[in-house]
Amino acid sequence: MKIVHDDAVLRKCILDMDIPSVIALDRITPVLCSYERGELLTGPHIRQQYLLFLVSGIVQIYGIGLDGRKIPVNLAKRGSIIGDVEFCRTGNSNLFSEAAKDVLCIGISVQKYRQVLENDARFLRFLLRTVSAKVYLTSMAESPAVSVEEKLLHYLAEECEDHVLEGIEHAALRLQCSRRQLQRVLKEQCGSGRIEKTGKGRYRLCGEARGSSSRTGR
Repeated sequence: MKIVHDDAVLRKCILDMDIPSVIALDRITPVLCSYERGELLTGPHIRQQYLLFLVSGIVQIYGIGLDGRKIPVNLAKRGSIIGDVEFCRTGNSNLFSEAAKDVLCIGISVQKYRQVLENDARFLRFLLRTVSAKVYLTSMAESPAVSVEEKLLHYLAEECEDHVLEGIEHAALRLQCSRRQLQRVLKEQCGSGRIEKTGKGRYRLCGEARGSSSRTGR
């Protein structure tokens, strides 16, 4: 990991990511963190230094099985936050986060600013939303009683920026289903009018379905 010393780029990233809407920055000085492809951001053996807001690049999140195999969990893209669950647990991650491409993040030092963050009501509300969304979607993904359709609609309503799914592989991984299953459900939902296809591998949740999915999630 390298710290990028470019105040102009940092200010632009902070505004583009709308960081002031979730964290009061009057007592906090964020930094720009860059990670090269293949570099770990978090892991069971890595002490968490920063709360990371992903600006660009892709981060693969996975566990390691008893046989040494990687067990894919998720792919984090722009707008994702890495380290929120670990911040709540005040411990290392039990998963690995690895840069699948070169990654740029806005980082906030946990050691230096934990007390400030823990007293920031705006940040705590944001943290509650992000962590609860991850826990809820993970529980849905792992439950055989929840259909792929329900998982998909909740994912679009609660996790996707602007309620838009981009990339079948990423979504299938997050929803713990096969690519074929997901494509079938997407086709069915497009036919019902709850989802519309807006491009290759790109789908948008329609207005009425957003409210329905939110009520189901609660």
